[in-house]
Amino acid sequence: MSNLNLTLSLTLNHPSVQRVIEIAKEVINNKKVLDTELLYTLAKRQLKLPRKGLLNIIQLLINKKVLVEGSKYTRDDVLNNRYRFKLYSFLTSNLGVHFSTIRKQIITDSSGNMGSSGQLIWHLEMLIKFNYIKKIKIKNYTVFLPYEIDDEIGLIYFILRDEIYLKIISLLISNEKLKRSEVHKLVNEKRETIYYRINNLIEFNIIKLNGDNNSLVLNSRKKDDLISIIKTLSQNKPQIKKLNFNNEKGG
Repeated sequence: MSNLNLTLSLTLNHPSVQRVIEIAKEVINNKKVLDTELLYTLAKRQLKLPRKGLLNIIQLLINKKVLVEGSKYTRDDVLNNRYRFKLYSFLTSNLGVHFSTIRKQIITDSSGNMGSSGQLIWHLEMLIKFNYIKKIKIKNYTVFLPYEIDDEIGLIYFILRDEIYLKIISLLISNEKLKRSEVHKLVNEKRETIYYRINNLIEFNIIKLNGDNNSLVLNSRKKDDLISIIKTLSQNKPQIKKLNFNNEKGG
């Protein structure tokens, strides 16, 4: 096979790519960590591939985080650890959760077997290293998301897990526009609590100030995502179902 054809047809399922992964696992078993130079030498000897084609395969595997230099795992092996698998499953089922929630849920449910916060961080970093998850910073919170989830969608999930944010956004879905004072009266929480969250929502570009009267309106580009995510969350949170908003209104 020519260099050109190999490069054009490279996917993770390509037979040559799979053979390189097998050789990488042999390297890890023998050396305890991945050494890409040794991988290249052994693969070149065993597979008889053109130099450029083999380098393209190794680079593909590194770019896709199937292989990580110096690691004792390949991506396929990372979820073989049952606690790491449980952690990943939790994060994919609970989008937008932050570290404190993860720590409470995972360590408590694991009956102490998950160990300390330090061990939890180590498992999270392992999932990050192999592109299973990523972390984003939202104010003072570190939020973990499946790698393929857009950061903006992750932000919306995080926000909507807060009951007060949820009430404010639901009001603005039901009403074309509201003043801060009207939101405060309808949500019935402390004024500073409401105004702090409103300011955050403006900073996050979820809501905007409308015209000279400074009424609050939803960012129309995000309205559909907000409604969709509220519906998704309502499947697991009965209290969300009680919120009454008419998504036919608003801009």
